[in-house]
Amino acid sequence: CLAATDFLTVEVCTIRGLVTHYVLFFIDTTSRAVKIAGITPHPDSRWMTQIARNLTDLNDGFLRGKRYLILDRDSKYCDAFRRVLVREGIQVIRLPPQSPNLNAFAERFVRQLRRSV
Repeated sequence: CLAATDFLTVEVCTIRGLVTHYVLFFIDTTSRAVKIAGITPHPDSRWMTQIARNLTDLNDGFLRGKRYLILDRDSKYCDAFRRVLVREGIQVIRLPPQSPNLNAFAERFVRQLRRSV
């Protein structure tokens, strides 16, 4: 019933030099299954809203059946993104500012990923 989300960044070498890409992932806190929802250099409101729609899809949305979603106060989690989730019955739990320990599932995933690379 509980999921968490966060961003991690990856530097990608392009013709124009290094470009920061944002990787948006979600983790089911019960099964520890991780869904990479998308990767983009520009996570704008339109992109985030489409991600929310994809994740709440009735057929194969990763957040289908989830009641709560933990996320931090990153401005990339725009109002439109949160509205889609709430409309689908997911209660968005926004963490207090500067409190990474409260999203331990996501932080641990990022730490393990970086350690394995």
